[in-house]
Amino acid sequence: MRAIQRINHNAAICEDGAGRQLIALGRGIGFGDMPHEVDLDVVTRTFYGIDSKYLAFIDEVDPEVLEFSAQLADIATAQLSYELSPNLPITLADHIQFAIKRAREHMVVSLPLERDLEQLHPIEYRLGELAVRGVKKTFAVRMPQSEAAGIAMSILNAAVKPSERRVLAEQHEERLLDMTVAIIQEELGATVDRSSFAFTRFATHVRYLLDRVAKKEPIDTENSGLYDVLVEQYPAASRCAHRVDELIQEAFGEPLAQEELVYLIMHVNRVAPSNSDNQ
Repeated sequence: MRAIQRINHNAAICEDGAGRQLIALGRGIGFGDMPHEVDLDVVTRTFYGIDSKYLAFIDEVDPEVLEFSAQLADIATAQLSYELSPNLPITLADHIQFAIKRAREHMVVSLPLERDLEQLHPIEYRLGELAVRGVKKTFAVRMPQSEAAGIAMSILNAAVKPSERRVLAEQHEERLLDMTVAIIQEELGATVDRSSFAFTRFATHVRYLLDRVAKKEPIDTENSGLYDVLVEQYPAASRCAHRVDELIQEAFGEPLAQEELVYLIMHVNRVAPSNSDNQ
């Protein structure tokens, strides 16, 4: 690896063996004349694809906050199904550093959409909660719980614009969701309220369910034993779930695991008009 442009004593723009540019962090990497060879043993973190407009911020941010944010970005990348911008570690560091400053100055900023974020984007919100706990442990700073929503928003804002293939996949998911709603309304003889929080939870579950089916990664929570109980207790919701299962088999070529049916029955019952199922 070769350093070609200094950012500060401990950060530099480099070229790897394949000629790709990256940002490398490590003690003394940016020191001395450019260009120069970099001892890989001193490199602590590398970033590919960072927009040049963020280079100045790397010089300003606390290195510990940047490393903390990079680790959080790694976790987000592993847990989320969509692609994230390579700039995420930097934008997260910007947000978290300012949030720590606010917390130390006892400034509390509320986010009106916090409850909506928790409902609509549970994984991102949990990552925000993880960050709040991590800041307390790493920096001895107690941030208000509302900061979890702000960090979740930073992650959501880093989502890469979907490719044409992804747009088509999302359109396919929407059609399957519409067909699922049609099944519920036909079986129950009532209209599903798409403006309700129950429907929002249901739609989120169906989208993640379709994503798991497409990736062949069924849910695994050891709750399949509830299946017989739910079929007996909620027969109409069970009929809906099995018709949805047939729909998914037609679309993806494989049936749902029994554990997936358990959660589908529960979500259908929650979204069902009047929230009752004794038919």
